[in-house]
This record gives sequence, C-alpha cells and structure tokens, in this order.
Amino acid sequence: MKKLLGVLLAFFMCCIPTGIQAKEEVLSFEYTGQKIEIEGTKFYHFIDDDIYTSEAPIDCGKYQAIYSDGSYIDYEITPKVVHVNVRYNKDWRQGDSEENRYLCEYDGDYEFILSSYVNGDFKTDYNDNYEFEFEPKNKKDVEIVKTTITHPDVEFVYTGSDIVIESKVDSISPIAFKNVGEYIVSFNVDSNYYESIPFKVMILPKTVQLKLNKYQKYVGEKDPVLETDDCILTREVGENVGNYKLTAKSKSRNYKYEIIENDMFTILENKTQQIKPEVTKITGNDEKKEPSKPAIAQEKEHKTEIRKNEESKKEKSTVKTGVSNEIPLFLSPITISLIVAIFMLLKIRNVKS
Repeated sequence: MKKLLGVLLAFFMCCIPTGIQAKEEVLSFEYTGQKIEIEGTKFYHFIDDDIYTSEAPIDCGKYQAIYSDGSYIDYEITPKVVHVNVRYNKDWRQGDSEENRYLCEYDGDYEFILSSYVNGDFKTDYNDNYEFEFEPKNKKDVEIVKTTITHPDVEFVYTGSDIVIESKVDSISPIAFKNVGEYIVSFNVDSNYYESIPFKVMILPKTVQLKLNKYQKYVGEKDPVLETDDCILTREVGENVGNYKLTAKSKSRNYKYEIIENDMFTILENKTQQIKPEVTKITGNDEKKEPSKPAIAQEKEHKTEIRKNEESKKEKSTVKTGVSNEIPLFLSPITISLIVAIFMLLKIRNVKS
C-alpha cells in the first residue's frame, strides 16, 4: 500500500512540470508591491527560480498557480511602467555634476540616478519591478533651453556719474552708461547657457535754469556776443525798436537750458537810457556757473568809467595860484590883534585929552 501511494505521488509531481493543466488561461498583472494570489491555488511555482511554495509572489516574474487536482495557470507579474519626461537643466554649467545636467518629471515617489548607454539612450539602475520610459529617449533629442535674461525699458536723467544697470544673475556683468542718449542694449552673456533679450535705455539731459544779463543795444549797432561758456543764445529776427525773445542752446548734449530771467533782447531808439549790464546766474540742482565773459567785460568797463569821472572831479576842484590856500587862515589872528591894539591906543588918547 505504501509503495502504491509513493508511485501516485511521484506521478503527480512529474505531471506538474510537463505542463498538464486543466485551464489554458495565461494571466498578466502589473507590479503593485502586494502579493498576487490566484483563488483556489494550493501551490505556486516560481518558474525563473524553479521553486515551489505556498506563498504568493510579489516581485516581477513568471509563475504557475497550481490547483489541488494538479492543473495550473501560467501568469506573470510585469514591471510598473513609469513615464519620465526629461529636460535640460538650464542652470547646469561646465564643471557641475553630470547627474544634474538633466531634470526628470514623473508621477510617484522614486529616487534614481539617470544615466545613459553608449548610444545616448537613457537608463536607470532602479530595481526591476519598475520600467522607466523616457521621453525623449536619447540625450541628443533633449532641447537645450537657455536661461533668458530680461530687463524692462528704463529712463534716467543725466547725473554726471555712471548709471549702472544690473541683471539678476551674479555672474553677468552690469551695463554702465553716462552720457545722454537712447540706447538699445543687452547683457554680455555666455550664449551656451543664456539668452539676453535687448531692452531700451533712455538718458535725458539735465535741465539748468538761466538768469541772463539784460541783453540790449541801440538801433543800428551790432548785437553783443550772445554766448556763455555753456550755451549759445539766439534771438528773434528783427532790427526795429522793441523786445525779441531769447532762446538758449546747450553746447553739451547732457544739459538743456531754461531761461527764467531776462529772456528778452531789447533794441533801444537812442542813448538817453544807460545800459547797465548784470551778471548771468545759472541755477539747476545747486549748480553754479561763472558769469559769461561779455558780462565781465562790460562790468569792468563800467567801473573804469566811474573811476575816471571821480578823478576828473578832483582835478577841477584844485586851484593853482602859486600861493598856498592855507595863508589866509594863518593871517586872520594877526589882523584881529592889530585892530584890537589900534582900538586900545585910541581909547588911551581920548582919556588924556
């Protein structure tokens, strides 16, 4: 009897690997990290490792679910597919770790190191229960996206010092401006990693306020020099008696001048009215300018004329007679003394008689 049971058991075990089965189904399951059990199964055959066990499999592989009657079902657990989008890391620079050259985007919590085959196809050493599908598949198909450097259009007023515009990237040098003008510029960048979008910089002239001399002349005379060290003055056309509007044009593009006092050029009919020059004053952001050269010359001539008039008056008040003017003042006491003496003699004489 024991021999008969042994023969039957041996026959049962031999029938399993030969593929005797009652059901022809082949099942496939995606890896979930959980046991994949087949209902009614007594044993599981791990085909890849040729192991029989009552424990249902978890990891990917090919298996047989064996029933009590000796029939079985072939099934497999396939890797979980993870779709990975690969893009270029625009902040990566030569000398940085190669592992940081690309960025991966995917659903799920996975930690893996992206590497590639010799032909450039991406791969990873993550465990076999996952299959990563990369898009794009090869390094040569990954678009190299540059860092875009932008800056809004800006406007400044001339200051006399450098106007500096900085980017938001420390490694990129700033741009410096000084003189008035309109500029279309972009930052000097490494074109392998950056793209600088051009922008406009406007530097406007500084306004300086002018207080002018009273510029005037008589009919028929030539115009005085209408110029200062910093600007050229022009007046409205005309030679008749009256006032003509003055305008100022700067000799430097960094300044513009606004006349706030004495902005008229006057033509007089005759010389009955004395022309008194005044000193030009320039104001604007606490700037002080020297008087124009024509104003200084007119002032100097005016002072010289006054001095000559005073000297002429002194000469006229001096009388040259050959006798000192101090003599009459000296003889006055003697005359008085003589008169007193004569008066006393006459009085004594009258008394004796």
